[in-house]
Amino acid sequence: MEAEETRDAYVERFRVLAHEGIAELFVPGSMAGLAGGHLERFALVEKGEEVQAETSFSYRDLRFHYTRGVWPPDFPLEIKVALYVEHLRERVLTRRYTVGADGGADVLL
Repeated sequence: MEAEETRDAYVERFRVLAHEGIAELFVPGSMAGLAGGHLERFALVEKGEEVQAETSFSYRDLRFHYTRGVWPPDFPLEIKVALYVEHLRERVLTRRYTVGADGGADVLL
């Protein structure tokens, strides 16, 4: 984060870069992506001064929901975006999640 960068500027830049990175995961034929998956929602949610990124998507007949904090930042923007996208992908592809008894419920990552 640059010294003069405001909360709104940081969050907006995160939104643009993270949305691009997440959308790329669902491009058909992408070897490193989530081929066959479907991005349902990517949004930033304000909770007081904090901002969280939320992603909902389906993959292999499961629905996933992934939420992580964006603000206040704990890493420079580019690293924060890469961590968000890569952590989501890694958790899904390595099956580091627990599936609830109800097949229609979201899997929380």
